[in-house]
Amino acid sequence: MTKKTYLNAEKKHAVREFLFSYFTFNTIVGLAGPDINDYIKWCKLKGYDIFEIWEMEPTIAMKQLTQVKYPVSYKFGNILNAEIKQNVLFDLDYCVSVRYMKEHLKKFKDNFIMTFSTRIGIKETISKFFKFRHENILNEYDFDGPGLQNKVFTTNLGKYLFITYADTSAMCCIAKIA
Repeated sequence: MTKKTYLNAEKKHAVREFLFSYFTFNTIVGLAGPDINDYIKWCKLKGYDIFEIWEMEPTIAMKQLTQVKYPVSYKFGNILNAEIKQNVLFDLDYCVSVRYMKEHLKKFKDNFIMTFSTRIGIKETISKFFKFRHENILNEYDFDGPGLQNKVFTTNLGKYLFITYADTSAMCCIAKIA
């Protein structure tokens, strides 16, 4: 079931605030979720002013299109159809298990924040994420951060932040920062 709002998701917002501080672009390609105006307003406060918003669920798309108050490039369809561009943050709030996102994990290589459900467990989430990306973890360590569990992973292809949180259900964000 799709969540009706994230307006009161304090832990999600704290994690997002932390992760967005690692990116300094002015363009965002992403999934705005049920609160499109709140999402865009918040992103504007972080310096973003060009938005390409994707949605593939017809009822959410209709709601977003009738409510959006900001200029955006709106795309109805799967974000897998998004063009990979440089100097863009891909904000991919999937909210599903990583098990079913293999194609997404292979497509988006850099400058992303991906949000997943951890209902399959943290260990399997991490394992499948890097397996689907064909990356090997070389180093990992914990750090103090906004989540329940905060880790840095260094792989053969980059550096990632991994943060877990729970407002209503167990979630994680994985951001490729280098």
